[in-house]
Parts: sequence; C-alpha cells; structure tokens
Amino acid sequence: MSTAGRARWDERHRERRVPGEPEPFLVEMLPLLPRGLTLDVAAGRGRNSLALARAGMKVVALDYSEAGLRTLIHSARPQGLAVWPVVADATNFAFGENRYDLIVNVNFLERELFEPFKTALKAGGMLLVDTFTVGQAALGHHPREPRFLLGRYELMELLSGMEILCYREGLVTYPDGTRASRASAVAARRTR
Repeated sequence: MSTAGRARWDERHRERRVPGEPEPFLVEMLPLLPRGLTLDVAAGRGRNSLALARAGMKVVALDYSEAGLRTLIHSARPQGLAVWPVVADATNFAFGENRYDLIVNVNFLERELFEPFKTALKAGGMLLVDTFTVGQAALGHHPREPRFLLGRYELMELLSGMEILCYREGLVTYPDGTRASRASAVAARRTR
C-alpha cells in the first residue's frame, strides 16, 4: 500500500477514536474457536482483537494504520489484555508456517493471502473469514469496487483443502438496521 493509502487509513481511524463493536459473526463463533495464538488481519482499531483477547486468546493485531492500532493499544492496556500490535502491510507480511491457532480476516479481501493463511495455521488451526460479496454493490454501500467483493461461493473455493465447519452467504441485517451482503466461514486446517 502506498504512503497516501496509509495516510488515508490513519485519517479514517483518527476520526473514530473508539474500537467499536466486534463483528457479530465473530462473536457468535467465539465458543467454537481455539484458544491460543491468534492473528487478526487488518485489525484496524481493534474491535475484533479486543473480543478475541477477552475470550482468552493471545492476539497479534496486524494493520497498516498506526492510528488504528494506537486506539487498540489504549483500549487493551488498561484491561491487561494479551494484544500485540504490528504495523505492516498484510500483502508483504511474513506469516510463517505452523504458527497460529487461529487467523481472523474480517472486512478485508486479498485473495492471494489465503494460501499463506493456510500455511501459517497449525494443524487443526482455524481460519475465520467474514467479508463482503458482490451483492454489496447493489445495496449502494462501501465497498463497491469488484476486487474487494467476493463472487458467489468464491469463499468456498478460497478455502479449498480445509475442513469447512461453518459457512454462510447472503444478506445480513445488523442490530442498527443496516444491511450488508456477506460471506462468512470458519474452516480448519486438516491434521493430515
């Protein structure tokens, strides 16, 4: 991502100084998710990282925005939560091999990262993905650019080779009445 891109995300995060509420799909799936070392990709201000840490996970919060991660730190430290912020571009991040018990990817789509995600998970480790689909453009909400929207059942293809534990795709209505077209999944890396 460019310096201008980083500045744009920093400004966006500075405008909102609170982490916000975790994604409902993540909250619903928390009982199913393994405790252990977790990577929250595109963590932003940390709304999902905080929920994961409160559930007993050790969270590496990866984001390109220093301003977003600063908000996360200001929320996590007073609570004594196990959260380590890492400022990096996910497309250039060294995910490693057999490192994480869980990887969380919410509202972020870089298709080429799915293979590195799979490799970075420990055997039996899980990947939670929850992001927008092509139906989002018809709703007139952000994002509308096709490269940031999953095609119908594309997420299933991106998770090939993994054991799908939960999969949903369609229109979601949030408590505040807003709607989004989303694909959501939890998948496990096979043990053999």
